Amino acid sequence: MRIPEPVIACLKILKEAGYPSYLVGGSVRDLFLGKEPEDFDIATAAPPAAVMQLFPRVVPTGLRYGTVTVILEKPIEVTTFRRDGPYRDGRHPSAVEFGTDIEEDLSRRDFTINAIAFDPLENVVVDPWDGRGDIKRRLLRAVGDPVQRFREDGLRLLRAARFVSQLGFQMEEATLNALYAENERLAAVAAERRGYEFSLLVTGESVRSALFLLVETGLMRFIIPELLNGKNLQQGRLHPDDVLGHNIKTCSLTPPRLEVRLAGLLHDVGKERWEEGPYGRYFPDHARRSAELVPVILGRLRFSRRIIRTVALLVANHMFFWRASQGLAPVRRLAARVGWEHFADMIALIQADRLAIWGDPAEAGVEELAAAASQVEQERPPLTPAELAVSGEELMADLGLAPGPELGALKKRLMELVWEDPRRNQKEELLALARRVWEELRLSR
Repeated sequence: MRIPEPVIACLKILKEAGYPSYLVGGSVRDLFLGKEPEDFDIATAAPPAAVMQLFPRVVPTGLRYGTVTVILEKPIEVTTFRRDGPYRDGRHPSAVEFGTDIEEDLSRRDFTINAIAFDPLENVVVDPWDGRGDIKRRLLRAVGDPVQRFREDGLRLLRAARFVSQLGFQMEEATLNALYAENERLAAVAAERRGYEFSLLVTGESVRSALFLLVETGLMRFIIPELLNGKNLQQGRLHPDDVLGHNIKTCSLTPPRLEVRLAGLLHDVGKERWEEGPYGRYFPDHARRSAELVPVILGRLRFSRRIIRTVALLVANHMFFWRASQGLAPVRRLAARVGWEHFADMIALIQADRLAIWGDPAEAGVEELAAAASQVEQERPPLTPAELAVSGEELMADLGLAPGPELGALKKRLMELVWEDPRRNQKEELLALARRVWEELRLSR
């Protein structure tokens, strides 16, 4: 187990001062899972005032709860052993009492896999709830009475599903039953807290299982209730799943990047009105309606405006039907609609949507689309009129035009011609094309 030297140094200083101290929480869990922890938290018998005296650089990040951040090359969160009073608001203890017993401190934690303490200096593990056994069994189990744990903090309900997604663990029966029984407690949790936990859940490897868990336990009502409108809503004969199942499956088939995962989950959330066609039921204009719902849904969960804009853009453009026989021009136009920044995620979403419908990659055409996208990225064609090899001033001078809608229409037509063949993006060839296009526009009036 490799533990960074600053963390070892912090533990040594605390222990040499006479305070038993341990690594706790997610870092210990990840070490036993064979993963590299991102952060290391320390629990100690030292009261906050003593910790602040022992280290030259300390930030009092949560004194009320016994937490300070020690700066030793990197920040290390150090929290005094404690016991919690009653949780009257369903989120925070009404009182905190500092203690000296690590087992008592561990007993207040959420799940057994997070209730393990490890002293790497003495190679001592404190595991009163058999968290290591649950890690081996790949089981998520609440510490003690799961109903009490969830009543203490409603966010733990969503954290349970998040760990299912991130770790691929199964829920222990009593813990799962408590999710059903206590689901309404999630409604009282602050929206930004729900949004943050959901962002971790949606990027997990087992996101599909976790999302269905949210639906089955009733927790989805307090996160994205709009998704539930797609439950049992059947689609055309090409679709093996109802709208809800298709959204979840598409999400699970996208790369684990937050924006594209959210786009996969919400890409068909606007499917409400349908018509009957040659392939059965279809939902006209649903991409636009789904994109319009994105700011409502993600804004409610306090996602950033940047994320909301990106997800809405991807959702609005996901209805892209293309086969190799059409050539690369439609793929170049797609790149122009979303920009290079979002092009890879756009292709990933379209591929996931197709795979969720057809299942077979060859039948879904995902490989030929990937090859086309790669070729377009290598070509790097111009996406906007400003990138054309001829400027608006040069066009006006050559054709005797004035600024206005006619010049705009001419530039738009030149862009279309360049998307058909990027080799045309040469100044003299564009001027020749502009003369021909301008003559056609004049004759068509």
